[in-house]
Amino acid sequence: MKNQYFGDIRDLFKYDLISRICQENALPKRVLFIPMLTENDNNRDGNKNDYSKAKAGVQNEKLKNFLDCCRKRDKRDVKEIESYFKSYGMEIHICYDKFINRERGNYFNKIKEKSQFFSRSLIFLDPDNGLEIKNYNKKHLLYNEVEDLYTKMDAWSILMIYQQFPREPHIGYRCRRAKELEIRTKNSPLQISDNEIVFFFLTKNEELKHQLELLLNKYKTKYPKLDETFTPTMCL
Repeated sequence: MKNQYFGDIRDLFKYDLISRICQENALPKRVLFIPMLTENDNNRDGNKNDYSKAKAGVQNEKLKNFLDCCRKRDKRDVKEIESYFKSYGMEIHICYDKFINRERGNYFNKIKEKSQFFSRSLIFLDPDNGLEIKNYNKKHLLYNEVEDLYTKMDAWSILMIYQQFPREPHIGYRCRRAKELEIRTKNSPLQISDNEIVFFFLTKNEELKHQLELLLNKYKTKYPKLDETFTPTMCL
């Protein structure tokens, strides 16, 4: 992610969803946030700040006010979200190191040293664009990195991945990415989308997956524009 976009409508969706997950009794209360921070640039694409157009998170007045305040006070920095999560009693560790493509091995090795955050945690990966493509760069998360983190986490943790949609049909894209994740982890991911971005969730045990699926379905009832034209059976 880039700090220049902190507080936009995508953040409203992602941080509201994370907080909902971590407030559910049967789900993790600890967050390992891996933003894969890259340098700001002059590109304003995707800098969407009108919360009235958001499809999720709009009912969370506390989060809206918090993010809006950060933007207005020119505090567009991922480190600001730490205080929001802690206000709910959640434990969070944010990896503030800059993400450089040629040093990605060192970046993830350092993260894997945080062993306590691979136990009963929500591990959130937030690359600029999402999962790897053929000519990947610093904007992408590689499948072998997903595999390593998935292997490292315990059976009561959740791996959450941010993905933007490219210019191709969304349903087919979601199914293809889900299948690729399943091939590499031997686990079929859950997913949720506002039709601009999609979050994939990987777990290791069926009980946790079931509880997470119930939470996501409840969240979609709260925000019915999520997954309007998608059901998991479309990928079968």
